[in-house]
Amino acid sequence: MFDSIRPYLMTLMLLGVSSSFAVAADIDECRALLLSGKYEECLTATNEAIEKGVYGESWHLVKADAEFQTGQYEQSLATIQKALERYGWSVRLRWNGIQACRYLNDEEQVDKFVAEIAQLVQSSPWRYTDAENLVTLGDFIIEQGADAKEAQDAFYSRSKRNNPVHRKPVLALGNLALNKRDFQLAAEIFAPALEKHPDDPDIHFGMAAAFTSSDQEIATKHLNKTLELNPNHFKALITQIDQQLDREQYEPAMELIEKILKINPKHPEALAYRTAIQLLQGNETEWTKSRELALSTWSKNPLVDHTIGRELSQKYRFQQGSTYQRQAIEFAPNFLPAKKQLAQDLLRLGKEEDGWKLADEVYAKDPYDVAIYNLVNLRDELEKFTTLEAEGLRIRMSAHEASVYGDHVLNLLAQARSELTEKYKHELPETILVEIFPRPSDFEVRTFGMPGIVGYLGVCFGDVITANSPASQDANPVNLNAVLWHEFAHVVTLNKTNNRMPRWLSEGISVYEERERDPSWGEKMNVNYRQMILDDELSPIGEMSQMFLSPKSGTHVQFAYFQSSLIVEYIIEEYGFDSLLNVLDDLAFGMSINESLERRTAPLKQLDEEFAKAVQKRVDEFGKDVDWSAPDLAAFSNSENATEDAVAWAEENPNNYRGLKGWAKILIEQKDWNVAQVILTQLIELFPAEAGTESPYLMLASVYREIENDDAEEEILRKFIQIEDDSPIALLRLIELSSANENWQQMRTDAMKLLAIKPLIAQPHAALALAGEKTDQPNITVAAIKSLLQLSPTDRADLYFRNAVQLRKLDKLELARRNTLKALEEAPRYREALTLLKAIQSEVPAETTHGF
Repeated sequence: MFDSIRPYLMTLMLLGVSSSFAVAADIDECRALLLSGKYEECLTATNEAIEKGVYGESWHLVKADAEFQTGQYEQSLATIQKALERYGWSVRLRWNGIQACRYLNDEEQVDKFVAEIAQLVQSSPWRYTDAENLVTLGDFIIEQGADAKEAQDAFYSRSKRNNPVHRKPVLALGNLALNKRDFQLAAEIFAPALEKHPDDPDIHFGMAAAFTSSDQEIATKHLNKTLELNPNHFKALITQIDQQLDREQYEPAMELIEKILKINPKHPEALAYRTAIQLLQGNETEWTKSRELALSTWSKNPLVDHTIGRELSQKYRFQQGSTYQRQAIEFAPNFLPAKKQLAQDLLRLGKEEDGWKLADEVYAKDPYDVAIYNLVNLRDELEKFTTLEAEGLRIRMSAHEASVYGDHVLNLLAQARSELTEKYKHELPETILVEIFPRPSDFEVRTFGMPGIVGYLGVCFGDVITANSPASQDANPVNLNAVLWHEFAHVVTLNKTNNRMPRWLSEGISVYEERERDPSWGEKMNVNYRQMILDDELSPIGEMSQMFLSPKSGTHVQFAYFQSSLIVEYIIEEYGFDSLLNVLDDLAFGMSINESLERRTAPLKQLDEEFAKAVQKRVDEFGKDVDWSAPDLAAFSNSENATEDAVAWAEENPNNYRGLKGWAKILIEQKDWNVAQVILTQLIELFPAEAGTESPYLMLASVYREIENDDAEEEILRKFIQIEDDSPIALLRLIELSSANENWQQMRTDAMKLLAIKPLIAQPHAALALAGEKTDQPNITVAAIKSLLQLSPTDRADLYFRNAVQLRKLDKLELARRNTLKALEEAPRYREALTLLKAIQSEVPAETTHGF
């Protein structure tokens, strides 16, 4: 159809005339009523004007739109058909009629209107060059399968040039950008339009949508303004419903849904959200009724099942969500939003062949969708990755990183799979896919569909884990082992519950399991968290998910992880680990978390009260002797005799943590090592729990290093790494000290810890290689040298030679011989290598050495 009318539609681009017609002055008042959501008043005013015989299609369009918004689809179509008796040339009336007919399941009339629009444009293209008709025709050709850019250039942009102050072209261009998920472009379109239309709720909503994923403060401001200008703005209300659903606040979401249904009792999107909530709550009898009602007007409306499936996938129910996307596609094979979501669902389920095939199909039809464009381009990078496999595991990472530390990742995840599945009594039937990305933007695209969503180290979808690699965290290194263990705990618990667990519980268990694996891992009580608890920042258990989805700051997000883990720990300590397992089993059967907690532990109010008391006890014990007040540190800096003043102040204020720390810094700056040592020792005895780069442990270690007290330095650093899991500085120094003391087993332990943080530097691998040699563990040395050879070493000959020595011990004589030859290639006069080669030649059978 589109191809047959293309020449006539293109003619519109060449016509410079814009048509207009006069209508009664108060048509703008009726438009304002419609725009502000006063539908009944709008219907009364337009109906009176039409009955009086006022001229102009706009009256009928506004009336029909008000009827459509309130779910009066038959009346809306009747208004349009009546108007067409007088305005038979109207394209806009027919376009609105198409929308009404769909909700009356009248596809025959839809086809008739489509054919009539094509015929009208063919016969009189000059008639449709005003802004509103150009926008309508742009909408029309996109629905008929035209290229979006063609519609943008030929109709929307043309419309804006013809009438720069008209709202319709701006909305068309901005909404097209939103549909293609080009949020930056959408913001650039809507922002200047607000200067001309400061009270237009649709433009404010466009701004809210443009900033939702990048700046919640701006998005909220414009969303609130939208609802201030139009309290019944359906898209804004739907956005609020979506936000409440994300927070697992189902009752407020239902209240908003009912607000929409009072205006339009069969609003399909609102009913789709109600269906999704009922599905999430396990209300089988009600969700079927809601879905049937949503489809009662337009029986094959793809938006209904697409919305249900998308919301299920937002809750990590990708299998269930994908089923609804397939149903939406069955209703409308060209409905691209469902295909886009299904492609993402399949990739997150680990069904890569089907997922990438569908992504290609969507990209071919819509190359302007930013998320799909990013995803298809990402695949080119993924194809360069190396794949490592073990039983039940597939690891995909860059070839370089795989060669350096891939085996360590594989071993860690194999342990996680074995230990956690046994602990949680759940076998994983699928191979778990883990993808580790050296570039944050690639991780963000794979995980969220768009770059720029920062703050995540790793994400688990159930059977798929994505993570940032250490290469992306050079400035702020984190412990990769802790991240992967955390994410694999998600794999187990999400699978055990069929992805039916609230985020707070999933995160709480994962953080708890971090600490169980290594006490230095995971979130722990600190000074900031202590103060937040004292400031009544603890959330009721029933509202925990909100802490993740509406945090006040980044610190509040981390506090949410911490509190979640405390709740899990409290349940296990008070009610037993089996109680936690029973909760997970309940969730798998569809029971709500609050119902399950009351069934397996105590009434929720009682649980909240008991948990709060337990946390308060922990707060009381944490730094119980510390005076946390903040003295005037600036006055310390002006001291003329820091040594005497520091000693005197410490004697008078022996428990003031901040003051003692302030004096310690001054003493270190003045190189007064002895007094600094005394103050820092006092400080650590007072409060031994501060980790981080400003920790007194590191300050005291630096003092011991200055006075060359290696034993004391090592002792204090070892205490520090018991509470800090990502300090390469401490571990590098401990490796030096272990080497100096020839404590090879300890050096190996330190090297393994450093490897988890900085696997792409040579030091941990070099330490492992040396420790393996010194403790006669050739396998360790061979693995470490393999990694070192990938890190551009300066002395490759030495590494090959050392490797050959260890391989010979393992009786891998052929490999030993090859490594010896490589050493000689690097350094032909390497005497030890020549001697080793002769020895190996004498040990290798003749048929093996043939050809060498």
